[in-house]
Amino acid sequence: MTVLPGHPEELSARATTLVASADVILEVIGALRGIVADDEGKAVHALYEQNEQISADLERIHPRYRGTADAITEYAVVLTDAHARAESAQADLDDALDSHSSASSALRDLTVRVSAADDPSPELTDQMPGAQRAVDAAVAAMGDALSRIRAARDDMDAAAETAMNRIDAAIDPSNEGFWDGVGDFFAGVGDFLSGIGEWIGDFLQDVVNLLKAIADTLVAILGVLVVLVLIVAVGALFGTVGLVIGAVIAIALAAFLIWSVLSDVARDTPAVAGKNPYAGASKKEIPDDPSLANVLDGAGEVDALGLEDESVVKISKVLGPDGWHYTVTLPSTQEWLSRFGDKGAVNDLDSNLALMLTPALQTQYERAVLDAMRQAGVGPDDPVMLVGFSQGGIMAGHLAAYNSDYNWQAVVAAGAPIDHMPIPGDIDVVSVQHNGDPVPRLDAIAGDFDSIEHGANWTSIRVDPPNPNAVLGVDVGAHNADKYSQTYQAHLDQVQARHPGLADFFNDDGYTDVSYYHWSE
Repeated sequence: MTVLPGHPEELSARATTLVASADVILEVIGALRGIVADDEGKAVHALYEQNEQISADLERIHPRYRGTADAITEYAVVLTDAHARAESAQADLDDALDSHSSASSALRDLTVRVSAADDPSPELTDQMPGAQRAVDAAVAAMGDALSRIRAARDDMDAAAETAMNRIDAAIDPSNEGFWDGVGDFFAGVGDFLSGIGEWIGDFLQDVVNLLKAIADTLVAILGVLVVLVLIVAVGALFGTVGLVIGAVIAIALAAFLIWSVLSDVARDTPAVAGKNPYAGASKKEIPDDPSLANVLDGAGEVDALGLEDESVVKISKVLGPDGWHYTVTLPSTQEWLSRFGDKGAVNDLDSNLALMLTPALQTQYERAVLDAMRQAGVGPDDPVMLVGFSQGGIMAGHLAAYNSDYNWQAVVAAGAPIDHMPIPGDIDVVSVQHNGDPVPRLDAIAGDFDSIEHGANWTSIRVDPPNPNAVLGVDVGAHNADKYSQTYQAHLDQVQARHPGLADFFNDDGYTDVSYYHWSE
């Protein structure tokens, strides 16, 4: 599996074919120009005039073929070099990760031995600096490899931009309708399009995702503005004093929202590292491997592992019928008072507000999750299921709706306002929502909650929570990860019937690998 997108060998072959086609056009023009006019024969004269017209058309088309061929050829050279550099860097990164794991383990063991000894020997303590240097060297090697991968990707992106500009210049529609020009140009190109189709498709998909995110951001912001205006309007009903109080509340709320969002999206991506939360635990203490029935239990598990101090994701890998399948389990909000002193977790109120109000901006949470997936070895074509409760469900829907870096196949969300997210129709979605839970109703800011219609890919389970506990007409236990897992399991037959593909992400009899990644601000 390649580190960077694209297929250099195929693109180079296609470019060579296009260059050959351009050369053939020149040869045909020369052959046609070699036919001389014969005024004595009307048929020959008519043929000569037709040849002149064909030659003129070919001369008009040839620069477009040649210009595109040269642009693609140069891009293929850069792409090939970028792939080679990135793959070399990835190999070094894999070695550095292994070295870091070994060195860290050795340093931990040495630290434990020194701490346990009442009077550690010099032979033992003298090993500490060397063990620390090994860890530092591995970290430096990891940073260097990542920098080389990023540099290769930047070079590839810059070359792609240059190639696109050159192609735009080659396909000059100034003398005819744009689509007529495009049609004339690509007539006869044939299979060449498939060689650059993935490249162009990826670029356009990123543009579409960005436009969707911007549109939803504007809708959410307008919804907030409406709420702020209503606060001022209600205050105005009580006279001048009420108007002033309403305006102050609205301004304070707006400032709080802006401060919260910017404090999250403007920060650097947290450092993500693997962890083994069950090291030394007995078999009884280690959770069962994920299954379709208990998949939502993982949401409560990652919440318990991280709490307010750090964020934890769980990534499960199984060998399905057509290759590796990954399940990414995302944590819910664990820190609600982040504006009054962050404790470490990025799945806090700030990222919650940013996810709901500004999907066009990447939160720390989202960037860290994508980094964890990269470290777990998830490739762009590997099928991925996203699982989450509350904010974890929001993040799952957000990634499926606005990110095209990975092959999202399924979303299982509980207690999350995702109904208005533009999740593509080819992604399986299971959304579990309890009556009386106000959190899923937050989605109503984008429109009428109860009139939302989804396609056949989407299953919404909206029922009363198990063992309801009503206080003043509100079920105080409706928004609970464990209860959501119970509700999901009670409707498992419905989920299996409507989404048979979810079974591919679980394998009771085969290889299953579960890894955990954590980070903090």
